[in-house]
Amino acid sequence: MSDSATDGPTQGKTCPQPDCSHPNAETAAFCVRCGESLDSVVATVLPVGQASETTTGLAKRCSDPACGHSSPEDAHYCCQCGRKLPATIPTEADQPKSPFKEITQPFIDLYHAPRALWGVNLAYLLEGMVYFGMLSYLAMFFNDYVGLDDVWAGRMLGVLTAGITISMFFFGGVADKWGVRFALLAAFCVMLAGRVVISLGPSLGLAGGGMWSPIHLLTMGGILLVIIGYGMYQPGAYAAVRQFTTPKTAAMGFAMLYALMNLGGWLPSFFSPIRNAVGISGAYWVYTGFTVVALAATFLILSRRTVRDAIAAAKAGQAATKEAKTTSSTDGDQPGPNRAAGREHVPLHLSVSLLILVCAVYFLPDPWHYRVWGALAAGLIVFAFLPARWRTGARLWLANHPLADAKFYFFIFCLIPVQTLFAHNWLTLPMYVERGFRESWPWISTNFEAAVNFNPLLIFIFVPIVTALTQKRKVYNMMILGTFIMAAPTFLLAFGAKPWTLVGYLIIMTIGEAMWQPRFLQYAAEIAPEGRTGAYMGVAQFPWFLTKVIVPLYSGWFLQRYCPDEGVAHTETMWLIYACIAMASTIILILARSWVGKDFKTKAA
Repeated sequence: MSDSATDGPTQGKTCPQPDCSHPNAETAAFCVRCGESLDSVVATVLPVGQASETTTGLAKRCSDPACGHSSPEDAHYCCQCGRKLPATIPTEADQPKSPFKEITQPFIDLYHAPRALWGVNLAYLLEGMVYFGMLSYLAMFFNDYVGLDDVWAGRMLGVLTAGITISMFFFGGVADKWGVRFALLAAFCVMLAGRVVISLGPSLGLAGGGMWSPIHLLTMGGILLVIIGYGMYQPGAYAAVRQFTTPKTAAMGFAMLYALMNLGGWLPSFFSPIRNAVGISGAYWVYTGFTVVALAATFLILSRRTVRDAIAAAKAGQAATKEAKTTSSTDGDQPGPNRAAGREHVPLHLSVSLLILVCAVYFLPDPWHYRVWGALAAGLIVFAFLPARWRTGARLWLANHPLADAKFYFFIFCLIPVQTLFAHNWLTLPMYVERGFRESWPWISTNFEAAVNFNPLLIFIFVPIVTALTQKRKVYNMMILGTFIMAAPTFLLAFGAKPWTLVGYLIIMTIGEAMWQPRFLQYAAEIAPEGRTGAYMGVAQFPWFLTKVIVPLYSGWFLQRYCPDEGVAHTETMWLIYACIAMASTIILILARSWVGKDFKTKAA
């Protein structure tokens, strides 16, 4: 440490050089200031005000392997061997890093994470299996049991997927208000009820009848319950990860949550024998049973005491690192939902978006779009007669919404084109593999679950590794590179329905997905103000809502035209169009780099 006055005389060696005379520790062999040998100098009592050098506090370590002695931070020479020392104290960042340690350390940190975090992960794994398993069969369910064609079956899937995202917009704050344990348990209860209702239709002998038949209405009622439950579930799970992790474990905590759900999404690959034996309706009952298991696991593992202890431990860890780094994902300015704070007027881009959303109601089936428009008109009339303070409060809430920030709004919405590939995983791939490979590769066609659910398995493998390797990269750079790698392999499918094009597409696009999707979710969670993580997660998912509304409107038409159940298929054209759509995200991000990118100093992890 630096020279400082002491409370009394201390033992030490004074450098014999007249132009130095620096006080050193009594054990020093060389002067730390000039490097002069002190072997002939006898330790004496130093006068008050002259402290001998010690090795406490920050220190410079000698680079000679035979020495390795620590000298004071202001030393120029090693006090034991006289070797010249570096001008500054080497920091952790200056030390050479082991690539193996860079990859394994996050896993080690996560292993020591609290029990509560693993309670969330186990349930998320099971829910991933149930959600993706039922989703991959849902279009076929509407075809076989309800009697809808591809176009309307795809739109019914859109009701579920888009409904979940808009549900997060409204129910994402349940975890913030009532706690993550309540939100997760309530979500599982509601989703369980919905899945029971969906599975009941064929069991009650209600199959057939088409649109608005009893089984269609029953199924849509079950879907509504799943939508409400899931609107609480995913924001609650991400809020739990934020509460249960420290800056040291947060990056891998978010990545593992995303990876485990995708591992669950791979498990339906083994459901082919179940589907062949008892049909899709029987498989739905099996998935409903797993929802019961997830509910029980959450109730037993995520006890009130476990949650309380995990939050306390995480807060202690956050306090310990607050001086150096308040979160594991920030390194400079954040793009700003907070920049929108203080607005008094709703920005134009947000008003236009709401208008477009209202216009999209037109694509709902008759007569529902008229009913929704009627409900919206009635709501506007009621709003006009509300007290002025209520109207002002609503306007200020919307004006200061995170989406009111133009750059943040642009950033999350420009990802919609590449996100269409996610929607095609359940809207297009199951039918494409089952129909496109039916004659040339019948085994792949018969066991389409294995191919369709290959992406979630790869996500589970790649996400932790890619996260560890890219955790020093900035979010915006990861967005550009990740979206490009995800979109580009779609062009492979334009070469036709061949195993090598399908496998190449799934592997490469998954690497791209692993590069940007978990980081974006972590970014959205960590920019949220304290106590509003669930709400912000719901907002960040809002572009998903538009994706899930838009893609089902055309995916069924493309299947009928380019990949029909019977007739000549032209799948190459379909995938070429989809590839061009997905690449738009990368192009937009590159073009907007000078405007949006400069605000994104936030690192990926």
